[in-house]
Amino acid sequence: MKHMKRAILWFLLLNKRFLKKPLLLFLLCLIPLSALLSLRLPAGSDLLRIGLSAEDPYDSLVTEVIDGLVKRQKNGVIRYIFYRSGDDMQSAVRKGDIQLGFLFPKDLSALLDAYAAVPKSGDGGALGLLGQALGVTQTNDVDLEAMKKNQICVICASNDIVTKLEKEQLFGNLYGVISDRVLKAWMDEHASGFTMNKEQRDAFLDQELAKEDISKNFFRLSYLSGVQIQDSRIDRYYLSPMRGLLAITLVLICFASCLFLSQDNRRGLFVWISPKKRALFHYLYLLVPVIDGGVFAYLALFLSGALEGPREFPAFLLYLFAVAGFSNLVRTVTGKINLFSATIPIVCMGCLFLTPVFFDIRIIPAVQGFLPPYFYLKSLHGQMSMAWLLLYAALTGAGSILLDSIRNH
Repeated sequence: MKHMKRAILWFLLLNKRFLKKPLLLFLLCLIPLSALLSLRLPAGSDLLRIGLSAEDPYDSLVTEVIDGLVKRQKNGVIRYIFYRSGDDMQSAVRKGDIQLGFLFPKDLSALLDAYAAVPKSGDGGALGLLGQALGVTQTNDVDLEAMKKNQICVICASNDIVTKLEKEQLFGNLYGVISDRVLKAWMDEHASGFTMNKEQRDAFLDQELAKEDISKNFFRLSYLSGVQIQDSRIDRYYLSPMRGLLAITLVLICFASCLFLSQDNRRGLFVWISPKKRALFHYLYLLVPVIDGGVFAYLALFLSGALEGPREFPAFLLYLFAVAGFSNLVRTVTGKINLFSATIPIVCMGCLFLTPVFFDIRIIPAVQGFLPPYFYLKSLHGQMSMAWLLLYAALTGAGSILLDSIRNH
């Protein structure tokens, strides 16, 4: 009991000292600020804004396509905005009001007809025609000149992943129109086998296909752990990077504390502590501000709605010890404060791009596994056992204390 009281007293004294550091206070203030900003983020279809315009806004097919895109955007990641002219849309891209814009040609029908054209040679089949519409058959079966002349123009400020994904999104929205034209083109090619004329066939197909319009949700989302994602949380996907960014912020807080520890050691503030206990004291010294930041980060996750509930707390708690162990290990290995300071931007960049903060990519697994956010973010939804995070926290903590103890002797 006496040791417990002494530990609590040391924690409070160190915590009081840390909270007088302007740098640490600044990093702590960034955490609730991120939660407040997340509450102001546009939800659902306001996240990405895409412009739509047409060289001939009175074209019936263009009007049908644009109306379909605008009306179908409910609860989607993309919000489509119609502009009366291409110049207005280009100006919106330049100002940053929209990420990119699509300018439809004067004759969209010519583009789709060229894309879904039936080869002049051979009877072909329905699957062959569909494959041709998807661009997998011989190029001489498609009217390339007509396609090139009537292409949809993409106006963008940068060629990034949003541009790539949105082009695929637009093609997916046009798929229904293209598939209808493939079917009608095939029926026109085999008109002798039908009793109806073209007008009757087209009207019949339009009527029947309209009955099959899909308006229900085909998907049920669940994590690898088996936990189903509730409908109320599905549209909170844009908050997913917040957890990773907060995890990196905790690493920054602990690295800043390592700088404070190095300054205190140079001043000889802890020379009275026994060399046998000094390594453990250094580890606990770094753990104090990490706990402060952890309290702020957990509250930020809760307030923003990104928290996965009570089941996230064990992983989050282990992560605090993992951060302290990792930071202490880097401090001990580098030794000198100048060399340690040089590792801060390297570690931050590594955490941003090598751990699943924005994208989960598998590259240089040995380096990825050395960074503390990796096991934490991977263990939340069953992609990786929490035992790996526990092992990582134990190894980095014990390793840093052992190496620090050797250096002290």
